[in-house]
Amino acid sequence: MLKAVNISKYFGKINVLNNINLEVKKGSIVSIYGKSGAGKSTLLYILSTLDEANSGEVFFDSISIKELTGNKLSEFRNKRIGFIFQFHNLLEEFNVLENVCVPGYVSKTKNSEIESRAIELLKILDLSERITHKPSQLSGGEQQRVAIARSLINSPDIIFADEPTGNLDAENSKNFIELIKKLNKKFNQTFVIVTHNKDFVKVSDFSYIIDKGKLS
Repeated sequence: MLKAVNISKYFGKINVLNNINLEVKKGSIVSIYGKSGAGKSTLLYILSTLDEANSGEVFFDSISIKELTGNKLSEFRNKRIGFIFQFHNLLEEFNVLENVCVPGYVSKTKNSEIESRAIELLKILDLSERITHKPSQLSGGEQQRVAIARSLINSPDIIFADEPTGNLDAENSKNFIELIKKLNKKFNQTFVIVTHNKDFVKVSDFSYIIDKGKLS
C-alpha cells in the first residue's frame, strides 16, 4: 500500500537519506530502528507527507504524493494517515474526548458519528473513565493512549509513529508495544514506527535498521 522509491534528502552538504527504498504491506507492522541522527524521523516525515524528499518518490496505492498539493494533500493526510508522536501534542484546553475528536471534526464527518467512534476507541483503550479529564490530569501512559485513539479516529489506512515510547518509562513502553500488537490484530491496522527501542522488533512483521542515511 505504500512504496518509497530512491528517497534522498540532504541539508546543505549533509546527506541525511541516501536512495531509500521501502515497501509497506497493508495490515503489517513495520519498525525502523536507528540511533539519534540516523535519519529515521526525516524518513518518517517524508513517508507520511509531512516533508518532501529532494529526489525520489512516495506512492500510496499507486498514487504519487507529488500529484497531491494544497487542499488535496491536506484532505488525503487527514483521511488516510494517522500520527503518533513522542510528545503527544494534546490540546490542554480540551478534554480527552475532544482531543480524540479533533481530526474527525476537520474531516467534516457528522459530529455525532465522530464522538460515537471516539467513545468506542476510548473504551477499547481503557480510557472510558477519563473522557472528561484534561491532559494535565492524565499519566504519561494515559496521554499516549489518548494520542493513539486520536490517530485512529478517521480509520486511517496507515499510522506513522515517531519515537512513540521515547517519553515513557519501561512499563508504559511495554504496554504501548502490546497495544500496537492488539490494534494491529483487531483493526488490521498498518503501522510504520521509527524508534530507538529495539523491543518493537518483537511485534514487527518487518524490521529495518537505518544508519548514515541508508536502510538495511
